[in-house]
Amino acid sequence: MNIAVSRVAVAAALLFTALPAAAQEADLVLRNGIIWTVDDSNPRAEALASLRDRIVYVGSNAGVERYIGPGTRVIDLGGKLVTPGFYDNHVHFEGTGRLLYGLNLLDVSDEPAFVARITEVDERYAPGTWITGGDWSAYEAWGEGEVAEAGREVNPDDLYGDFFLPQRRMIDRITADRPVLVRRFDRKVYLANGAALELAGIRKGTPDPEGIAVQRDASGEPTGALFNPVSGAVESTVLVRDNVRTLFDPLIPEPSREQRIQETLRAWQQMREVGVTSYCDITSAPVQVDIYRELRDKGQMTARVRYRPPLDRWESLANLGIQPGFGDDWIRFGAVKAWIDGIMGNSSARFYEPYTHNPSSRGIWRDIMFPFERSPENPEDMQSRLERLALEADAAGIQLTVHAIGDEANGYLMDMLERIIAKNGERDRRFRLVHAQVMTDRDIERAGKMKIVAEVQPFHTSDDMRWMEERIGRDRSRGAYAFRRLWDSGATVSFGSDSPGTNASRYYLNPMLGLYAAVTRKTLSGQPEGGWFPREKLTIEEAIKAYTLNTAYAGYEENIKGSITAGKLADFVILSDNLLTMNPDGIKDVRVLMTIVGGRIVHEAD
Repeated sequence: MNIAVSRVAVAAALLFTALPAAAQEADLVLRNGIIWTVDDSNPRAEALASLRDRIVYVGSNAGVERYIGPGTRVIDLGGKLVTPGFYDNHVHFEGTGRLLYGLNLLDVSDEPAFVARITEVDERYAPGTWITGGDWSAYEAWGEGEVAEAGREVNPDDLYGDFFLPQRRMIDRITADRPVLVRRFDRKVYLANGAALELAGIRKGTPDPEGIAVQRDASGEPTGALFNPVSGAVESTVLVRDNVRTLFDPLIPEPSREQRIQETLRAWQQMREVGVTSYCDITSAPVQVDIYRELRDKGQMTARVRYRPPLDRWESLANLGIQPGFGDDWIRFGAVKAWIDGIMGNSSARFYEPYTHNPSSRGIWRDIMFPFERSPENPEDMQSRLERLALEADAAGIQLTVHAIGDEANGYLMDMLERIIAKNGERDRRFRLVHAQVMTDRDIERAGKMKIVAEVQPFHTSDDMRWMEERIGRDRSRGAYAFRRLWDSGATVSFGSDSPGTNASRYYLNPMLGLYAAVTRKTLSGQPEGGWFPREKLTIEEAIKAYTLNTAYAGYEENIKGSITAGKLADFVILSDNLLTMNPDGIKDVRVLMTIVGGRIVHEAD
């Protein structure tokens, strides 16, 4: 338990329970509802009350009456369901904000839609800001997260394909004073407008830049289409040297602070609308923390954040005395993040055995594994750079979180954690196994024994099941997203989104998609009947807990958030339908009617 956090929660609870009844006029009262508290000592209630930013009462309609005064806002729930605010365990916040505020072309594969999206962003962006990214034709290639048949097969030997190919003539008039460099989903092809081409020195009569093929019209004028060299299919992936981005990177300025602020506000807007009241920021640049502080101080922050820098910065945290729970109720620190292998999407996740569809490959290890170094304690032992850094950070009391997808990657981390415990001793470390995507039976059992936190994103199940068995076969797929066995092993299963996802599929912030995936194990189109490996389903009650209290526990915050309990932060949501009793197939369509953060209504649906 985090002692500092625990003392705050206990003090708050004592303060509110010690007040005389006449003094407990609440700011906000919700009554006549179904309140699923995720508090085992008081699981269901009819009403609640909050004062300032804390919950002061959870109980019956009759009992809440004494908290209602002239200044109390009273909301009649009319039988609607209330749950704790959702806590997303894994958000690439910078990328999410950039996608939401910036350009999203994943579902674009024709000229009218392309022009319309570019026009929207041009009108929104400050003058001079580059328009970048996009990933056009992704859904044309992969489908939109529905069923495998919805997307066409991508042939690695068809190096450039017959996808939609935009031209600068489509947007030059709109963006005459703004550089544009947008890409296709696979980064083989880019589109630069006239302003960007001019800055790069690509004109009529000039030679193509080294390593880039410039498409030109009959007169020799560049059309804007730029092709990266492709070295062919290796280990089931098409290798692309992104020479276009290398050429343009020095020309593209870092986003301005104002741009980052607008992206931050847009991401928080999306979170409010889907009921996310807390999240873990995985990859943002350090400047983002300063923006968090600025917006917090201005009263504009509407979601609480736990920020995680990379593992190789652990010493900076330790030198500042940062431990889990460091910070305030809005911004917290104390954990670091590392990556050990690749991902399933491009078959780079690391497995003990070769991929079924490509027997020459077992996936990759990430750079942080190398070089292997001699152990200081025992020169005969060799340890990876990852393990050395993890041992040092753990010894300093910093929480470890490590990305692992394939079964060998997860197995290595289980082995590494055993060695860390042996060297640094037993303690409440709450090691976060990030994704825990494909695991052997032995490692699922070990995860429970070592009390790890399985930081999973359940919507991956709905997305990946469409092609998982083709990649690793039926038997290994049984260990994919094994939520039930992880839960029953004693591991803490924590849920999140992995927003914004990849260029083949977006993992939206909406917790309803994750809850749906966890309890049905179906694609968004409802396949397969009965669910994929249905024995791994969780109940809806368990899934809600994974998206609330368990993620709070994963961040040493279970004493201040994650359940609707007197003394905790007043973060909760009102939903359009009763998740507890409805047909699970409809969960993905449930809406958030109201989001309350710190006792303040930050979102109210029409």
